[in-house]
Amino acid sequence: MSNLLEQVGGAPVVDRTVAEFYQSIGRHLSSFESCDHHKQEVRQSRFLNTALGSEPGPVRADRARFLARGLNRPLFEALLEFLQPRLVELGVPRQLSSDLVEAAEDLYGTCETGLSLAS
Repeated sequence: MSNLLEQVGGAPVVDRTVAEFYQSIGRHLSSFESCDHHKQEVRQSRFLNTALGSEPGPVRADRARFLARGLNRPLFEALLEFLQPRLVELGVPRQLSSDLVEAAEDLYGTCETGLSLAS
């Protein structure tokens, strides 16, 4: 059976949907914020592709932890809220889009431990 990433149409679909999210919020951002959001867009795409891909467990977990360190939590949560209904609009079955968001949330939740910087 294919992994969630393949079932949704692969990395191009995820990357395009993340880009759509940032385009939709872009008009509300200052030029300073836009620069940071471009970094978030790239990192979020990579995180989602990792979360939904088929890398072996330890490799996937290590890569996800690395990527999660640079994610802005409120933006990531907003992206997931955008992602599920947008995928349904693109023809992805509702259950599959829900599974995708749940997998990303679960992986992000396991990455949160130890994400704070040392003081």
